Order: sequence, then C-alpha cells, then structure tokens
Amino acid sequence: MRAPFLPLDAASESSLGSPRRVREGGGVRYALVILAACGSAQHGGGARTHEGSLAGLARDHDSGEAIAKAEIHLRAQGQMAATITTTARDGAFAIAHLAPGKYSLSADFAGQQIDVENIVIKAGDPTVVDVMFDLGHPDPITVDFGDPKDSEIERYHPQHHTTTALIEGTVNDRASRTRVAGAVVTAIGPGSGPSMATLQAVSDEQGRYRFDPVPPGVYIVSAYYSVGNRGQIEVRRSDIEVDAAQGVRVPLWVETEQ
Repeated sequence: MRAPFLPLDAASESSLGSPRRVREGGGVRYALVILAACGSAQHGGGARTHEGSLAGLARDHDSGEAIAKAEIHLRAQGQMAATITTTARDGAFAIAHLAPGKYSLSADFAGQQIDVENIVIKAGDPTVVDVMFDLGHPDPITVDFGDPKDSEIERYHPQHHTTTALIEGTVNDRASRTRVAGAVVTAIGPGSGPSMATLQAVSDEQGRYRFDPVPPGVYIVSAYYSVGNRGQIEVRRSDIEVDAAQGVRVPLWVETEQ
C-alpha cells in the first residue's frame, strides 16, 4: 500500500518557515516567527565541527504535498555502502555526522527513483537537498545538484486553495550552491499605488521562505542579504504571474562571493 503524501501546513510546517501577518497602517506585512533554538544553531558559540550533514524535503511536483516514508540512500563518492533514512510525516529527512566530500543521493517512493549527483558536503552548516517526485510517472529522474535549471519558476496545484494562491521558494548562493538563511524576502503586488501589498519573510535555516495565502495577481519577489563589508546584496524577479488555486515556486540566487 502506498504511503500517503501530506499537506504542508503553513501554520505548523517549520521547514518552510511560518510567516504570520501583522498590520502596519493600511498595508499587510509578514513577519517570520523565529525560534530561539534556530538562532542559537546559526550563531551559537562552541567549537566548529569538522563534520557535515545533509537535510531536505521530499514533495510531489504537481500538488506540492509532502511525501512521507520515501527511502533516502546517501553514498560517498567511491563507496558502495549507503547511509539510509526515511522521510518523516512532513517529508523532512536529515543525515548527520558526514565526512566532508562529494556524495550522491537516491530517493525511492511508489516505484519512482530520483538520483541526485555531485552533492558537496562541507563541515559546519548542513547541505540542503530537496527531492521532487513526479507521482504517476515511473520514469527515473536524474538531477545534477545546483544545476542552473534550479532557477526556473515552477507552478503547481496545492490543495485547500480555490480563490487564493501561495508563493514559496528558496534563497541560494550561486557560487557554493548552498542555501542562504536569514535573507529578507519581499513580495510586492498585486495592484498599484497605496493598494499594493508588501509582504516580507526571512529565509529559515534551510533557506526557505513562504507567503501563504496571497491574492492572485502579478508580483515582484526579491531577497536582500548582508555579506561582510559588501553591504546588502539584492536579487529581484519581476512580472511573476500567480493565478488563483496555484502555488508558485520562485528560487532566488544571490552572489555572496566577489
């Protein structure tokens, strides 16, 4: 019997961040609730580890739903033995205590296999690798980690949205192919003038952001990130059309290295 895939609940799904609305004057603004534990994980003291780790989410491409009980196999380059884990109810998975180096990942669910090649594990912060199953299509999928195609905007049909929509995505560093936590993400639109809504969130520890729900319309989505003495870096994507009952994934790639 096939294990169910489950809705990502914007009110409780910590891996995608949990923005909440607060009103400022006549506009609507999102503020991300950041747990103290997340802050301590990013900025806490102590010796820096010499090990790396991997984390990610398994989801269905067409519905955006989380996939539970997908089997994840991770292999270091040149090794046959794999480290194996299974995705949790919310589609999340994690593998700790990894030696830095190059790895490959295989994910299996409902007869479909996804292979992700050229994953680089570094000491310290986790490497985030998401897997997107195309349920109902048994053909295997091979992905090159950090491929430029990851910048493409994708659309899907989430459950529980009929007249509203959602915008989500990740903030990524183009040079290192790693996720960027703590970036301020802004979505502007639809409309014009004083009626135009400005929504904000902060990318979580896995570089994810989410605005849910949003009215349909045309949006501008941008991310700001501070890097050392270079000040703030901005990446912006314009003219993003969002239809009712639609989810739109907008990946944002920043250049944090000169």
